[in-house]
Order: sequence, then structure tokens, then C-alpha cells
Amino acid sequence: MSKLYLLALTSIFFSLFGVNTSQLLAAESSKPNQRIENRKTRTEYAYLDNSDLVETLRDYEKNISCYPPNSDVNAKVYQTWIHRGIALQKLKKYQESIICLDLALSVKPDLEQAWYRRGIALSHLQNHRQAFIAYNHALKLNPQEYTTWYNQALTLEKLGVYPQAISAYQQAIDLNPDLYSAWYNRGQILDRLGSTDKALVAYQNAIEIKPDYYQSWYAQGNLLARNNKTQEAILTYQRLLQIAPGEHRAWYNQGNLYLKSKQYQLAITAYQKAIKIKPDYYQAWNNQGAALERLQKPKEALKYYSKALRVNPQYQKALNNRRRLLLKLSNLGN
Repeated sequence: MSKLYLLALTSIFFSLFGVNTSQLLAAESSKPNQRIENRKTRTEYAYLDNSDLVETLRDYEKNISCYPPNSDVNAKVYQTWIHRGIALQKLKKYQESIICLDLALSVKPDLEQAWYRRGIALSHLQNHRQAFIAYNHALKLNPQEYTTWYNQALTLEKLGVYPQAISAYQQAIDLNPDLYSAWYNRGQILDRLGSTDKALVAYQNAIEIKPDYYQSWYAQGNLLARNNKTQEAILTYQRLLQIAPGEHRAWYNQGNLYLKSKQYQLAITAYQKAIKIKPDYYQAWNNQGAALERLQKPKEALKYYSKALRVNPQYQKALNNRRRLLLKLSNLGN
């Protein structure tokens, strides 16, 4: 492969992009940032069909190596190095797979599949800068492959290069409009950047493609709640909970919205659902206590504050609530 080309790409990368880490919102669910690694229409199967690839994996599983026997690479067997690299990735041996792929690229530098697979290995190894370079090279060779655009977008997102990540997700969507995870991930970035309306559109597009995609319902509910669209958020969480009734955070968030809108009994019901699913959910124990206190049930509220502290003795909100309520009850007693 051309070392000068790699150096040039690396130079371009560092000059164009900086790293900006951004924390996810506390109430946000884990985002589906899985790389797209296998797809029947990809060139992964240009040399072997699925059954052959499985057999190759079995053959290499015990004694697979990417070190040429005589420190020489036979130009006629570069396809074998790709097969071995893919097989090693199936075994999660990503560093070793890169050796195979580099051997193939040293013979034939324009192997789009080898660059793509190199990007996947580097992504798994958390080397996102080099993964960017590999995906970028693959895209120069085949700009019509949506899986590469999607994985490149994930890489750019990991690096905090959000505008370019949005553009890469859009490229993937343009090539495959039904790629609901790209819509969702695009929405997450737009949400993070404060583009509320565009983020809602992205989440809604993901839901239209896959109506049971609860992550997008959840993200949409959180976004609506943060923007004080309480009733819309409650309805969104209700729809989510029809799909995923075990999502304890949605019950908790819904309880918070009911508490905010002074629907205390509904809040208590929602918190109880969350606690039933996750008994150590100390925030829900505390907030149920707050709802009970607003219903003029201080002794019951005190029990829930205490339960929250049994789970997390350092939880400051419960400590403050319990201390304040004890003082209040003491004064009433006097």
C-alpha cells in the first residue's frame, strides 16, 4: 500500500478535524451505535459465498495466521489474505486481521473491501482516527456503499466531529432511505447540537420506518420533556411503554412529568412501575416520596425517602428531603 497516501490522509484528517467529547444526557438510553459489518450485497461475498465463508472460518479457527511463511507475499493470493482477515474478525482478533488486510493491500492497494474491513477492525480497537482514514479510502473507491458511510458517520461521531457525522449519516440515508438507525443517530447529534425541530423529524422518520423502535420513542419523549412539551412527552412515553413495558427509565420519566403537572397519583403509579422493574432505583423511591408528600401523606413519604437511602445512603436529594420532613413533623408535634 502507499505509505505516502496514508501519511497524506492522516495530515488531511488532523488539519480538518478536532476532537470534542460530549456527554450523553443522564436520562438518555444507550444509543445503537453498532457498526454495519455484514450485508449480503457487500463485496465481502464477492470472492466467497456465505457457506464458503463459514467453512473458511472453521478451517482457520484453530490455526489461523497472517504471517507469510517466507516473509513474502504472493501476488496471486491477496484474496486469501482478505478471507483470513474477515475470518479473524469473526473471531474478534482485530489486530491480527489488520495484518492480513495490510498484506492484501500491499499487493492490491485499490481493494475497497480490505479498506472497509480495516476500518471495522480499527473501530473495534477504538482507534477512530485511523478508522476514519480507512473508511475514507474505501469511500474513494466505492462512494455508493451505504454501510461504509454509516460506519464513517459513527467514527466521526466518536471523534466529536458532529457536522461531518451528520453529513455522513445523510449520505447513508440517501443511499438507503430505510436505514432507521442512521435517522436515529442523526437525531441524537442534532439534539445534542440544540436543533430540536430537526432532531424530532429525524426521530419521527426512524419511527415511521420501524414503528417498534423504542429507542427513538424514548429519545423523542426526552426531547419533548426538556422543551416543556409535557403532554406530548407523556403521550410519547405511553406509546413507548406499549412497545417496551420493561423500560424502567420511561416509567420514571413519565412519573416526573406527572409530578410536574401535579397529577400525583399517576406519578406514584409510574414510579411504582419503575421500582417493580428495578428495585434499586433510588431516584424513583425518592420521587415517589415527593409525590406522597404533596398528597399530604408525610409519614408515607418519609418511608420512601428512607428506602431511597437504604439503596444509596449518599443520595443527597433523599437526605435533604428526609431531614426537612423530619424537622417539619417535629415542629408539628410541638
